[in-house]
Amino acid sequence: MKKYILLFSLLGLQFANAQGPWTKEKGKAYVQLGVSGLFYNQAQIDGNKVAIDGDYSDVTTQLYSEYGITNNLEALLVIPMKFASYTGTTSNTTQNLSGLGNITLGLKYKLYDKDWKISTGLQFQANTSKFDSSTGLSTDFDASSFIPYVSAGSSAGKWYYFANVGYGYMTNDYSDYFKMGAEVGYQIIPKGHLIFALDTKNPVAKESAFANNNNRWPSYLDRQTYNAVGLKFNYEFIQNKYGANFSTFGAFGNNNAPLAPSINLAVYAKL
Repeated sequence: MKKYILLFSLLGLQFANAQGPWTKEKGKAYVQLGVSGLFYNQAQIDGNKVAIDGDYSDVTTQLYSEYGITNNLEALLVIPMKFASYTGTTSNTTQNLSGLGNITLGLKYKLYDKDWKISTGLQFQANTSKFDSSTGLSTDFDASSFIPYVSAGSSAGKWYYFANVGYGYMTNDYSDYFKMGAEVGYQIIPKGHLIFALDTKNPVAKESAFANNNNRWPSYLDRQTYNAVGLKFNYEFIQNKYGANFSTFGAFGNNNAPLAPSINLAVYAKL
């Protein structure tokens, strides 16, 4: 089975940033600034590996934040800024586009708080992206999304583990999808965790947006599919105050998505 590296952790934020079932205490906040780059000249489109005539880059700088409204209810805000560019192989001309990606707003409520934690939430991704019809460049999906989900997890000793399951409803004739994410982390040094991560996105219907947007930026096509596994490393310079994380992912079963290496880096503060 062929495997490719697929950037996804900062393209779709449904379960990125290790949310899990835990909620922030009232008045507490978590703020993270991350950057991720995708550079490719191949994509898997409608089941076929396609060599694209040119070099594509898709760089995301993102502000991610959580805030505890009560001890059991937290709010989420994600603001991505995207930088897209294309350089033709034969013409050697470069096209650029920058702007907001799709801003995410969300609420998460903790239902059960014993040895195992169980939470439910709803996220809304607004269609705040830009699209240049002359070049096909885009800064995100041309649709809004509603994502209800359930999360369950726990911790024991140096271990923590959780899983999220959700359903994404997309507007503008984009296909709905099933979303699942999971993490298992182990504290390998006093302030550092090594983390195994899983993230999947699989459409549950075939709507008409794909036929209308297959000439768009390959990062944000309808019916996008991936099944990705990866490693993360999280280190807190000052415990429960400041830290950083690094991740890299490999994926299989990709469709309507770029094929390229993925590296992601972020710094965060707990306030």
